Amino acid sequence: MDRCQLATLVDWAGTLRTRKRLQKVIYLLRAAGCPFDADYTLHHYGPYSSDVARLADAMVQAGLLCEEAEPNVAVGQSFSYRLSDRAQEQLARRRTACGAVERPDVMDRFEPLARQLLQEPDLQKLEYAATIAYFRSLRPDEGWQAACEAAARFKNQSSESPAMRSAESLAQKVCCSRSQATHAHEGHS
Repeated sequence: MDRCQLATLVDWAGTLRTRKRLQKVIYLLRAAGCPFDADYTLHHYGPYSSDVARLADAMVQAGLLCEEAEPNVAVGQSFSYRLSDRAQEQLARRRTACGAVERPDVMDRFEPLARQLLQEPDLQKLEYAATIAYFRSLRPDEGWQAACEAAARFKNQSSESPAMRSAESLAQKVCCSRSQATHAHEGHS
């Protein structure tokens, strides 16, 4: 994942609330086929990428992202990100220089899905969906039910709980959009 990709994602969000949302949205977009180059491992809160965390920290240090700490009862504090004025200007210049109207960025195909995930009010649903998608990626031949069961065991939940069923539905929708995006891209090539 590069600075421009992260800046674009934060730009779509306006304000990207919480590091957990950042991690889960990027993971789910990767599962949908978005070309983010970031390694993920399984963490207590689901898929986690130190690559993404380092990039966000580097962009804060470079003055491209503004990071705001907010009190959070569960974890002490959480962080939100928005683009700095400088980053907004650089992103606008890049879009103009690349002729985005004539040749849209590959990431643009994922904007509707990204906006949906960024606006998802239930952060736990994103966490569970990303975890289900993670287990599905490990054993794709075993199906969604097996991925949901593995994620439920990992999260100490029932695979039949409303939260897990809703998350499984989101994970399937995200991963299904991968094949739709691939077919749409092949149709334009």
